[in-house]
Amino acid sequence: MDLTRITSRFNFYQQVRTLLYKLRDGKTAASEMLDSKLHLVSTLSLEAPVGQIASIKQETQGDPLNVTLWQNGLTGAMGALPTVYSEWMIERHYRYGDHSAKAFLDMFGHRLYCLDYLAWQKNHLYASAESETHPPLQQATLALTGLLTSMSMFGGENYAHLFSSPVRSLVNLEVWLSHYYGVPAHITPFTGGWKTVDEIEHCQLGKPGQTLETAPMIGSMRWEVQSHFDVTLGPMEQDKSQHFIPQGKFYSEIWGRIREYVGPGLDFTIHLSIRSHNSLPIPLGEGQLGLDICLGRRDPSQLRQVCLPTYTA
Repeated sequence: MDLTRITSRFNFYQQVRTLLYKLRDGKTAASEMLDSKLHLVSTLSLEAPVGQIASIKQETQGDPLNVTLWQNGLTGAMGALPTVYSEWMIERHYRYGDHSAKAFLDMFGHRLYCLDYLAWQKNHLYASAESETHPPLQQATLALTGLLTSMSMFGGENYAHLFSSPVRSLVNLEVWLSHYYGVPAHITPFTGGWKTVDEIEHCQLGKPGQTLETAPMIGSMRWEVQSHFDVTLGPMEQDKSQHFIPQGKFYSEIWGRIREYVGPGLDFTIHLSIRSHNSLPIPLGEGQLGLDICLGRRDPSQLRQVCLPTYTA
């Protein structure tokens, strides 16, 4: 990667920002990288400046980049020191090869340039965001969604907009599941399910306090339509479906996430819709029924539906 090419000759801040972006490794802080990877110095030339960046050089691979600047330095035509100092250092440089005075001033000049850039970066959100490992609004988003002091299974602030509403909708659950697991998700509400009934609701013969009027139940189970829904993941390839089966890495996780979203009052069933057009024939004794083999004739154009067993922690 060529780092010596000048991309913003007339804007010192954008040039340094571009260099830091190319040098960033994700571990070193921006202020530390600015001080260690760049050597910002002012020019000695008394010619009329052409922009703000004079040159960018690097002696050997791995050495700091020497960025020579026209603006806001101590020496040169735009320097803060009197011109006589620059003239004297130019004479020492060309007649005697003495760079000590310029090197001494460059220590202070480099520090001034670094502070100047950091002050600019602090007041420009896009540059500040590039230098931080976490998004700049992460803490505010977590605080507004109630996740600042408590951990969540929903992926933190990345999906906070889906959970900000006081009503947990099935549409948001579909969007979250499909985006988080990378597969299409479809939810069918009101599919119904069997619910266990408490003994206090049973009608018992011989007990006048538990008549059909006050305890309208014969048996211990009842069918409730409103308390159950189905979650269908897919269509997906055979390889990807292995992550959602009981031996897969997402099996217990997805049950826990959906239960945390809907709460204890609703039950659900998870189905997988699997494409079989790329599945190769499997010899007897090497496959598992319901996982990669099935009974009957396989139609490559049809989708296989697999119902996952309920996970209980």
